[in-house]
This record gives sequence, structure tokens and C-alpha cells, in this order.
Amino acid sequence: MRKKNNISAENVVISDSENVVKEVTPVKKKTKYRFLLITAVVIFALYAAYMLISQFYQIDKKQSELDALNNKISVQEIKNDELTDIYNLSDKDNEEYIEKKAKEDGYLHAGERVFVNISGD
Repeated sequence: MRKKNNISAENVVISDSENVVKEVTPVKKKTKYRFLLITAVVIFALYAAYMLISQFYQIDKKQSELDALNNKISVQEIKNDELTDIYNLSDKDNEEYIEKKAKEDGYLHAGERVFVNISGD
């Protein structure tokens, strides 16, 4: 059985029978694979960073949309409460409310006059 020699030198000098010296450089396959592995890891890290930043941006955008919708909901709930209160008014209070809203829209009783203070005081 023959033993295989593991050569770890970068350059190997070989002499043949005619005393000619040749320098042989072994092919470094590990370097190629290492370069590909490092390149793949760097590309994956850049992609992961891009996706992370993109997700944070989308979360922030959706959070602002949610805040706007929550504001609309609270405004609508206040309006609903006001309408519920109006619906539950007694007949006398209901007439006063209707009269108030009609005056705001410019309606008057027969023979009623409205005076507007134009002096600003």
C-alpha cells in the first residue's frame, strides 16, 4: 500500500530524471468555494437588511392609517351619541332642538325678524 502525501505548500518543486525543475502551483478549489460562500452570505445579508427596512416602512405606513381610522371612529361615535341623545329627547326638548336647527339654517317663525350686529361688538 502506498501512502498519499498531503501537500500544503503553495508551490511544489518537482525534478524529473533529466534534472529539469518544474514549478507546479496547485489549484485552490477551497478559495473559489470560499469566495462564492462569502458572496452568497453578503448578498443574503443585504437582501435581509432591505426587507427589514421595507417591512418597518410598511408597518409605519399602516400604523398611521390605523391612527387616522381610529380618529374617524371616535368622531363618528361622538356623532352617534349626539343623535342617540336627540332621539331620546322629550317632545318639548325635541321641539326646541328642531327650532334651534331651523334657525341655524335660516328659517324663522312667521313675523319674526332677525337683527345682525354688523359693528362687531
